[in-house]
Amino acid sequence: MICSLFRGRRVHLMGIGGAGVSALVPLLQEVGAIVSGCDCSAGPVVARLRAAGVAIAMGHGPEHGLDVDLIVHTAAVPVDHPELAAARARGVPVLTRGECLVELMTGTRTIAVSGSHGKSTTTWMVGHLLTEAGLDPVVMVGGSVASLGGGARAGKSDLFVAETDESDGSFADVEPEIAIVTNLDHEHLRHYGSFSALERSFNAWLRTIPASGAAIVPTSGLGERVLDGVVARVVRCGLDAGDYHCTELDLGADGSRARISGFGVDLGEVRVTLPGAHMVHNALMAIAAVRHIAPDCDLSALARCERVRRRFTVHGSPAGVRIVEDYGHHPTEVRATIAAARLGGGRVHVVFQPHRFTRTADSFADFTAAFDQADTVVLLPIYAASEEPIAGVDARHLADAIRARRGIDPPVSHVDDEADAVAAIATRARAGDTVLILGAGDVGDLAGPFMRFFPQAGRDHGVAAGNAPVKVSEKTGEMASENASNKASKKLSDALVQEVA
Repeated sequence: MICSLFRGRRVHLMGIGGAGVSALVPLLQEVGAIVSGCDCSAGPVVARLRAAGVAIAMGHGPEHGLDVDLIVHTAAVPVDHPELAAARARGVPVLTRGECLVELMTGTRTIAVSGSHGKSTTTWMVGHLLTEAGLDPVVMVGGSVASLGGGARAGKSDLFVAETDESDGSFADVEPEIAIVTNLDHEHLRHYGSFSALERSFNAWLRTIPASGAAIVPTSGLGERVLDGVVARVVRCGLDAGDYHCTELDLGADGSRARISGFGVDLGEVRVTLPGAHMVHNALMAIAAVRHIAPDCDLSALARCERVRRRFTVHGSPAGVRIVEDYGHHPTEVRATIAAARLGGGRVHVVFQPHRFTRTADSFADFTAAFDQADTVVLLPIYAASEEPIAGVDARHLADAIRARRGIDPPVSHVDDEADAVAAIATRARAGDTVLILGAGDVGDLAGPFMRFFPQAGRDHGVAAGNAPVKVSEKTGEMASENASNKASKKLSDALVQEVA
């Protein structure tokens, strides 16, 4: 049962259109809170919540703090924002999204998932398995799940499965019974100051788990200092070694099959519905956590676990060209997702939108090597996510560095907008290939234009037969991004004709 501290309180969510904050809505409503919100853009999440009766204002302003009992804000909002300052001046309490989540967890048995990569998928796998086992958990995922209508499940039991955020250190406020650390990487180090400090933070967190609990960790890649002084049972997971590991593994284009061993016991075969070895590893960690609570749970239920949105989302295969969207935005994620896409058997053409100037600068060298398995690389301008530009850090310089490593072929380019990105890929993609749209910004909007382009190209130019298009008519202007409206239509058509002339 979720904590009822919010019952009857008017709670205003600042940044309600984001995945993390919007997931609070059903949980707060479940305990009787009256929820309102505001956001800078009217995206699909805002539209869905409005349709469900949530009052949402556009933009941010001091007046939003009137007639509310509490304001909860995304970590992306600076603490000195005028809306928050005005609320504090009126005596209205202010919580971050992470702090609100901790309050909701009060009195529950918490299974917390943190780490640098794979949190959302692992969290949902845990929640799905517990749900299928009839344990009715509360689940909080940092992404959208179709069957949930968002990122949260308001279960009735005392089990609370939550993705916790290491980017700002708020994970450390959660006191779990079971913690999963998916991995630790050189990410968000501007917050921590160093990788050693990141490790110390996770060590301090794991040391709060009681002896009756469990710390689920990978067999490799996690320094032993992270586990110093941990009194909980440490359970290690790895593809080929560990307390939980695979004795057989078959990686496929649409997912994987694996035979699992848990503490020396054959647990049978499971099917993971997302491709890639990294997804099998996520599944192993989820299985380890769930079996600590429900040792007899049905692991075959993993075959019915749907994908979190933007985690290797396959939009379709128009004219035989598979269009995949993925949230990967760190070099490690980029490499893993490209490797998963290659399991499809054809060539992989990547459109990547770097996310944040700081991440691009801090991981620049790693980014240059992250695309080694891609057959085509097209970079869009960096998605700022409210950051100020950094001199010398842009898509052009990154493209130049990748090109210097790879040579002239396979091609690497940087483009100015969505239309140019489609044009650059369209000249090379053919039936059997995968177009992989990567990034944590708005690059996912390109899925629609690609889906609309290839059927037309297939009819006119034989893409489905494996031939590259040789000319494109003015009709290709119809595939301009929905967000970009029709402004790029003629530019796209002209670019395509120039590319293939």
